[in-house]
Amino acid sequence: MPLDSEERGKEIHYATANGRASLLFLTGLGCIDHNPWSSRLTDLEHPDYFFFDLDPSAGTDFSVVVTIAKALHEKLEELQLTSFLKTSGATGFHIYVPVEPVYTYEQLRTFAEIVARTIATQHSNLITNERIVARRPSGRVLIDVQQNALGRPLAAPYSVRAFAKAPVSAPVSPRELRNNLRPETLNIKTIFARLEEKGDLWGEFWNKRQRIEGALELLSNHIPPKPKKAR
Repeated sequence: MPLDSEERGKEIHYATANGRASLLFLTGLGCIDHNPWSSRLTDLEHPDYFFFDLDPSAGTDFSVVVTIAKALHEKLEELQLTSFLKTSGATGFHIYVPVEPVYTYEQLRTFAEIVARTIATQHSNLITNERIVARRPSGRVLIDVQQNALGRPLAAPYSVRAFAKAPVSAPVSPRELRNNLRPETLNIKTIFARLEEKGDLWGEFWNKRQRIEGALELLSNHIPPKPKKAR
């Protein structure tokens, strides 16, 4: 699919894949991790989901990431939204919220930012708003919602990542959000036994698309102020 890229100033030809054969073809070309867009070829402007990308600063223990992931998941439950959890396959964590494809990227990004702000207020000692990695204080996590934009995807669930020991961006259950969760143990060698034991934790993802108007109404009564820019 040819699409114009403002960032690169030229037309880019993107691959589309609708089945196993297409994915294997891309793998054969050297694609290790797969990063699909949030929207489909038939409706590029309206995503099927939005997400929270938890990105820890260097030296931050994964238990801090788990604490923020748990807080976010509980907040989404409070807002009566179904969410799906997975490790990033690196040091971070992803929380996806499937939605009906009726919202723009900007609308979903704005909503996600408001939710992230409520968590930042509750856990101000664990959250950073600094986007420049080198400037982030140790022991903190950035809740990144800016990736909710056209052409700025995350690694797909079950995608192998191009890091040492081939970690996998592995779905996890809310019950697994404990301090002993170690993403490095979820890798290409262990993922199949895990699937046998737990099944596909994201198997119902596409059946859970939802609207966010009710959640917006619940949020409207207690929207915290926008945090000051980190120094």
